[in-house]
Order: sequence, then structure tokens, then C-alpha cells
Amino acid sequence: MPILGILASAITGNLGLTVDYLVVAGGGSGGGGGFSGGGGGAGGFKTSIGGSPLSLDLNTNYTITVGGGGATKTSNGVGNNGSNSIFSTITSTGGGGGGAGGVNGANGGSGGGGGAEDTPSLPGSASPAGQGNNGGLGFDGVVALTVSGGGGGAGAVGGPATPRNSATVNGGAGGAGLANSISGTSVTYGGGGGGGNDKGGGGFGGIGGAGGAGGGGTGGTFTTTQATAGTVNLGSGGGGASSTGNPYNLGAAGGSGIVIARYSGTTQKATGGTVTTSGGNTIHTFTASGTFAVAASGAKATGGTVVSSGGYFYHTFTSSGTFIPMQSITADILVVAGGGSGGSGSGGGGGAGGLLEHTSQSLTAQNYTITVGGGGAGVSGTNPGNTGSDSQFAALTLVKGGGGGGIYQSGNEVGLTGGSGGGAQKDATGTIAAGALGTSGQGNAGGGASTDNVTFRTSGGGGGKGAVGGNGSTNATPQFSGAGGVGSSSYSSWGLATSTGENSGGTYYYAGGGGGGNGGPGAGGLGGGTAGTASGVSANGQANTGGGTGGGSTSGNGGSGIVIVRYAI
Repeated sequence: MPILGILASAITGNLGLTVDYLVVAGGGSGGGGGFSGGGGGAGGFKTSIGGSPLSLDLNTNYTITVGGGGATKTSNGVGNNGSNSIFSTITSTGGGGGGAGGVNGANGGSGGGGGAEDTPSLPGSASPAGQGNNGGLGFDGVVALTVSGGGGGAGAVGGPATPRNSATVNGGAGGAGLANSISGTSVTYGGGGGGGNDKGGGGFGGIGGAGGAGGGGTGGTFTTTQATAGTVNLGSGGGGASSTGNPYNLGAAGGSGIVIARYSGTTQKATGGTVTTSGGNTIHTFTASGTFAVAASGAKATGGTVVSSGGYFYHTFTSSGTFIPMQSITADILVVAGGGSGGSGSGGGGGAGGLLEHTSQSLTAQNYTITVGGGGAGVSGTNPGNTGSDSQFAALTLVKGGGGGGIYQSGNEVGLTGGSGGGAQKDATGTIAAGALGTSGQGNAGGGASTDNVTFRTSGGGGGKGAVGGNGSTNATPQFSGAGGVGSSSYSSWGLATSTGENSGGTYYYAGGGGGGNGGPGAGGLGGGTAGTASGVSANGQANTGGGTGGGSTSGNGGSGIVIVRYAI
């Protein structure tokens, strides 16, 4: 079936990316020696070439698992199976370990070769069928001479050991692998491992079996040659052990697998693996586990939740992740840190997480780490609020979490500094406290506390990106705590496009401060900040706004941050 690239379904109207694949699992290790061990079976081999490709959803991440080869077998016994490789709905099964004296070869993508002692053990089978071949049969000893079968290969059954009535007694050759050109070059994958030769005497010569074409390891030869490992990223089996005594008794490790995805055209439509082009196709090669991320239609990068609006693509990260451009782009980046929590005992409001825009950033085709800070945890008892966690895009300026609110306790009456500062609470001695400072360019200071310790005490609101937190009242009548500082509406169009931020009458706000919590509790600032409360628990800040929480007997958690990347369509 031809490679179709971007496919529009006439039935559903959905878009998808049509991808050819090669999925090869890890090869099994050779059987361990007391006598000789069978060769390891090749990892399962599946490809769409000559069959049906995958149709993958756009704007979706697919986990790639590249199976490891079976580990070296360090004692007498059946070798270790390789691990499965997985891409979307395609699973290739790890190769079977080679057999040993009295122990059959293991089943797998291709079966392990049979071992030998006084009687031969049976080879392993290709199971499930259709991914490889059976291992070869070993033969029993004559004058303490035993030889083992080769592991099955992707393209052929493992070779049997030479019969004992032969003048020269050799281990069975590993089964041949299969050639595939999905990478743009013909490469043979999935060779079986050669069976081992245990020459104990009697004048018989012989050697370990050759590895199958496609990276299969060579079987060991008695006291002269150690078995060799399967080749990495070919899914090949390891050679079987030759005899007792280290290192000749070691069944060699299988080779790791590989996953390759290919789609039509030289315009990159996904990220992940090593990306190359050949023959009018784009090829993603995974030699280790990773993620194949299919971009949204027309998008120039992957990562986050992707939407298009008003001539821009927006990538929204509500938790930490990776932004991966597929070409050089110029992007604007909004970074909001986690909001602080309010102080307990109806303390000051939590400051909003810092907010910072990085404009016209030149980004290239590489991975950029996104860190999205969580909100500060709520508090109870007699504790100042907790500062929110920082957010960051790659190595650009760190955006600071919002400061926690102050409490009615000497030394903690001033809120904590942060992106925006926490609101203050006057201490028991009547000390007047100003709100904590924010970080220049990222937020504002929290509000100050009241001045009358005899009849009342009120708290300041947490600072917001758009304004300082409100001060608590200085008179007993009316008595009120300060409101949280309003957040920023400068990115309302971003919020509308991505359905994030706090929507107030069609205008979207980020990074509002929490209200003070005593007297008449202060309101939360627009942008996810919540109101304080004179008793009870203040509400959590709105998720992914960086909003601070109000002070309360117990305060809620600050709102988590957000990172949004946008670039022109």
C-alpha cells in the first residue's frame, strides 16, 4: 500500500497522519553453559511495508517502547528473553532465550535454539506466530561432546547442530534475518544467535554456530572462543555458551530492538527519535524508548494542547512538558507561576504567581523543557501561607511563585515575597506591617495590615499582576480586609483562544491575588484569586491562572501556573 501522508477521511472528515512502520523487539540471550547453550532467538519483526500502514490522530502523542536485548546468562540454564517493542497498536514480542542442558529453548518473537547435554533439549517456537521462526535442534553428547541449535531468525528457522556421527560437530547457525529499507537504506534485522559447541574429548573438532545475517551473535567454542552478543538495535539473538568455566559458560546478550516510523513528504509533521529524509519521505528512528508526537494540522511544533485562532497556533501547557519545534520559528511565550496560599488564622491573602511574557523568541528544532509551577499548599493552625512554585520556559528568566500571606504572629506578620507578594497581618503587639514585595516586572506587592490592635485587626490582600493588594481598613467602622490585587487582562485574547484564565464578562485575566481574611474578608483579585474568610476554609485558587488564595482559619491551595507558546500560522 502506498504511503499517503496526511489523509482526509471522506467518511468521518477527520484528519490523520498515515505512517509506515518497522517494529523489532529485543533479541533473546544465548543459553548458559554447564554444557553448550542454544542461540538466542531474534526479536519479533513487524512492518507495514507490503501491508497496511497506521493511521494516527493529529495533535496526539504516541509512546514508543524499544525493547532491550535479553541480559547475559551467567549460569547454566535457558537464556533470558528479550523485551517487547511497541508503537501504537503494534507490539513485537521479545526473542526467546536459548536452551541449555536439559532445558528447552524459550518461545518468543523467534524461538531460542535447543541446548544439549546427555539428551538434547527442544528448540523454542515463534510465539505468537507471524513475527519470526523457530529455533534449531541441538544434539546429544558422544564422549561428552554436545552441540546446540541456533536461535530462530526473522527470516529463517535456526539451524540444527551437526549430528553426532559427523566428523566435525558444529553448533547450529542462527536463522537469517529480514532486510528492510524503511530507513532509506536496506538493513537486515533480526538474525538468530549461533548455538554453542562443547568439545569434551573423543577427537571430534567443531566450532560454535555462526550468527544469522542481521546481527546474530556467534556461538561459543569449547575453551577457545566466547559467545558474542547480538548487535544493538537489530533485535538479534546472542550466541549460546560453549562449556563450563567463565567466560565460556556465558550465554551472550541479545541485541536491543528498534522502531522506525515513516510518512510521505519532506515537511516534518511529527517529532521524536532521530529525524531524517530519504526518497521523498520523512523518517523517525527510535533506538531507545521515547514519544512520537504527531503535530496538529499545519502546526510547526508539538507539545501541550494545540489550537489555532486569530492567525496563531497556541500550545498550552497546564503541567510540565516539552515543546519541540519542527523548524525554526519566532514565538511569544507567556509564563505564569503558581499562586501563594493565604495565611491561617484569617491572615493575609496569598500573592499571585509571577507573570512574564517573552516576546519574539527565536526557537530552533530542538527540545525545550517547560516547567509549570504548582500553587502553594494551604495552611491551618498558626502558619503563614506557602509560596507557589516557579514556572519557566527552558533557560529564559525564571518566573517566581506567589508569596504566602502573613499571620497574627510576631515575625510572620509580613507576607512572603514572590512573583507578587503576600498580604500582611498585624501581630499581637500591634506592630503595623506592610505587605511583602513582588518581583519587579512579574507582579506587585501585597497589601498592608490594620492599625488598631485594641478593637480589631484586618489583613492585606495578596498582590496581583495588575495591581498591589488592598490594605486592611484603618477604622473599626467599617471594618474590612484588603482585596486581592487584580490580575492582568493583557493576554485576554490568549485566554479566549485557549479557554484558560478567569473569564469576567468576556475578558480573561491571569495572576490575581487572594483577599485578606479578617474583619470583612477581602475579595479575590480577577485572575484566579479567591476571597478571604473570617472563619472556615478559603477556596482554592483557580487552576492554571496563578491565582493566590484568601486568608482563612484554614487557607486553600494557590492556583497552579501555566505556560502558553504562540507563533504565527
